[in-house]
Amino acid sequence: MRWTLTALLGSALMAHQAVAELTFTVEATRGGVPIPKSEIKLEPFEFGRTRMGHATPPPQVHRKTRRTNPTANSANWCGSVNTVPSTNQIKVIHGTFQHPTCTKRAGVTTYPQAAANWVGIDGDSWTSALLQAGTVCKIDNSTGIVKNEAWWQWVPSAAYTITSMPVAPDDWFEITIDTSSTTAGEITLSNLSQGQTYTININSGPTLARVNGDWVVERPYYGSTLAGFPTFTDVWFDDMWATTQAGSLSVVGAKQYQIQGLCASQECWGRRWLVGRTQ
Repeated sequence: MRWTLTALLGSALMAHQAVAELTFTVEATRGGVPIPKSEIKLEPFEFGRTRMGHATPPPQVHRKTRRTNPTANSANWCGSVNTVPSTNQIKVIHGTFQHPTCTKRAGVTTYPQAAANWVGIDGDSWTSALLQAGTVCKIDNSTGIVKNEAWWQWVPSAAYTITSMPVAPDDWFEITIDTSSTTAGEITLSNLSQGQTYTININSGPTLARVNGDWVVERPYYGSTLAGFPTFTDVWFDDMWATTQAGSLSVVGAKQYQIQGLCASQECWGRRWLVGRTQ
């Protein structure tokens, strides 16, 4: 099954030639058995372009954080970013995490409220493009009803919700992004708890530098508006690694982004897991 952005989003994108050229195919399995093409459903998602806030040092370092880690504040990223030189580009990035339980944040009237959990390449020091995939919990209004969804995006192209993939609180997800070049890659997104795997092969994407490895809990933009940030159970990332042209990369020593007053990030000793924790 092959999609193009123009086919899904209409003629409005024709003026943006680089975006309109992105194409992708999707395959999926359930319990190791191929899912029929007719049952694979994707919809354009209204995520805006991912943005980083201006980084400033936080007032204190959390007790369990590795003291060698650089830390910074962001308007919307809470998580770990490790960076390599442009001469040693990231080829593959991997991580697993448990999708959180989300609830309305007390005293916040901004909707939607959303928390997106994802693994990706670029978007920090390289802001022209970002390839990412993960899950999101979203609360549209004051009813408090939560939508849990899987999604992917090659920024600045549109995001897509995989509406046919089940997502529930406490489900474990595994994500691998394998880039064959700076403009082509394969996303493997698996719900380990429910035995479903989606594989998205993408071509003609916006050019990556492949210098940032990201494991992030994000307060996303919807269009140009920053979403409210719900409360959520701790998001632990495990098995965080990347391969580069010359070797490998892990979370050890990565920069830890915080959203002051809303979310803390820390690299823990021993198992070296990363947690996005509601403040």
